[in-house]
Amino acid sequence: MPIYEYYCESCDDQFEILVFRSSDPVGCPTCNTENVKRVLSVFGFKSGGDKGAASSRMGSGASGCSGCVATNCSSCH
Repeated sequence: MPIYEYYCESCDDQFEILVFRSSDPVGCPTCNTENVKRVLSVFGFKSGGDKGAASSRMGSGASGCSGCVATNCSSCH
């Protein structure tokens, strides 16, 4: 049961919701419309191994990354 982030096109609200089945309709908690789109969530990752292991949270800035993109993380190092 994943938690997804959604954006409401009617009231411009962004919210998270626990989804039990992908076929269940999702409504905006602010304006009660179903005119919502699922958005890409921020996520964390950790590489394995004892030496040189790195962990990061994309977009958080906590690791010094301020401009990472999927193909280039040169600003993180």
